[in-house]
Amino acid sequence: MPDCGGGKTYWSSLAHAYAAMGPPLLPTRADIAYMEGAVAARAARHPARPMGAVLLGVTPQIAAMRWPPGASLLAVDNSFPMVQAVWPRNLPGSRVAVCADWSALPLSDSSCDVVIGDGSFSCVRYPHGLRAVAAEARRILRAGGRLMVRSFIRPAVQQRPQDVLVDLLRGVIPSFHGFKLRLLMALQESTERGVAVDAVYRFWASQRIDEAALVAQTGWDAKAVRTMELYCGKDTVHSFPTLVELRSVLAEFFAETAISTPSQTVGGCCPIWIAASRADARPAAVALGAAACSR
Repeated sequence: MPDCGGGKTYWSSLAHAYAAMGPPLLPTRADIAYMEGAVAARAARHPARPMGAVLLGVTPQIAAMRWPPGASLLAVDNSFPMVQAVWPRNLPGSRVAVCADWSALPLSDSSCDVVIGDGSFSCVRYPHGLRAVAAEARRILRAGGRLMVRSFIRPAVQQRPQDVLVDLLRGVIPSFHGFKLRLLMALQESTERGVAVDAVYRFWASQRIDEAALVAQTGWDAKAVRTMELYCGKDTVHSFPTLVELRSVLAEFFAETAISTPSQTVGGCCPIWIAASRADARPAAVALGAAACSR
């Protein structure tokens, strides 16, 4: 078992191991193609105005996807190590990354057309953190603007951790990252409590899986399997709502227009949720102060 000390935050550790990550924890080509199509459709409805978009996080696949001509992208993340390690680079006049909190985005009211993200909703607590981010996205979007987020959705019937392990050892899980996502969801006792990543690591370590044998059996990259160690000793909590729970909060601010589950996703657990800002939704009355780059 590795030493879980070292002083690094979960996000700084993830930043340095990002190259070993993969779908479904990262978007697939099909996911990006779907987002590109949705963004292009939005731009076509307003051809006279260059698109302004905000990215929740610094997902490089979204930053580098095809954006409409003249579009500008502002990426917002509160982890400076993530910005340093993952963000492709700033392009003057078209894309830039800043450090700020998603519940206090550094934009004025009704100033952008699209708020987009990948797994962003699982990085905030349910329901209050999700509600704060949704309210802030609604605040900065113009009338009829679009929120587009690939979301990690827990199945309505929750799996047991041991069942996920059985599938792992049977060789029916396509990737180690798919296994991690399923295990995270299975170990979440309630959406409100979420799941601490260290609890996932402790469960994994308690099973004493022979990682070398697992790599030999599956052909997976050993670096991918070692990404479980990123969870060791970290108190970061992820939240995985069901689709009903997600909709119950987001419907306060948005009207769902589309939801897509590309064929490459794991059991339908990573849909891309697209919604239009509701004219009758009120922004949050109090905005929290911008956070330092220290997620």
